[in-house]
Amino acid sequence: MARQRGNSPTHRIPVAFSSRHWGILLLIIAALCPSPVYTQGRSVDVLITVVKDRVVALPGGGSPVEEPLGVNETIVTASAHGPAGLAQTTRRLLGFSSALHRWTEVQLGVEEQVEQHQVLPRMLLVQTNRRVHGFQESRGHWFSEALGPNETVHQLHGRGHVAVAITPERALAFSAFTGGFFSIRFSPNEQVQSIDQTHDVTVIRTTVRQLAFRSQIGLWTEMR
Repeated sequence: MARQRGNSPTHRIPVAFSSRHWGILLLIIAALCPSPVYTQGRSVDVLITVVKDRVVALPGGGSPVEEPLGVNETIVTASAHGPAGLAQTTRRLLGFSSALHRWTEVQLGVEEQVEQHQVLPRMLLVQTNRRVHGFQESRGHWFSEALGPNETVHQLHGRGHVAVAITPERALAFSAFTGGFFSIRFSPNEQVQSIDQTHDVTVIRTTVRQLAFRSQIGLWTEMR
């Protein structure tokens, strides 16, 4: 009977406390040591280059990602900033996502001409004579907003996670996080005076009000 007392609840208490202490110690070690998951998920820079009949993305890690060009299709411009890359051809726009390790395209329309673009680490903004195109690097997805028949973009501003296109009729905001374009119309005779930006907020001051757009909210806020 004496040998069986080692299995009693009284004798299991030190073992329980020992396991508990080991668990706490392991949590402390995990907190102090770099996380492998975080290291693998860290953003890397990408370089875009053209090799014969294809455009190639060279991210900091992993294999190169090639996108073949069509017959008589040529590269107009190619650039990258951080993990996001852009290649404009005579037929389409190509956005590269290092997060997803892939190219995504949007076709240019007939007589659609690219006029200006912004390449930011987390997104791309391309303005043509017909549309404004935005690419989210984290999702690897293009969004497009059509311009009116006589609507022209006068200003294009991008910083961090927010970009805006200004026309005489409205302001178009695009975020690296929220989907699509967010438009707000100007009132008659309302003129833009200044634009202030941080990495996550854009404030437009006009002759009658202030308009704020935040990257993770996905709507315009009006302040008078």
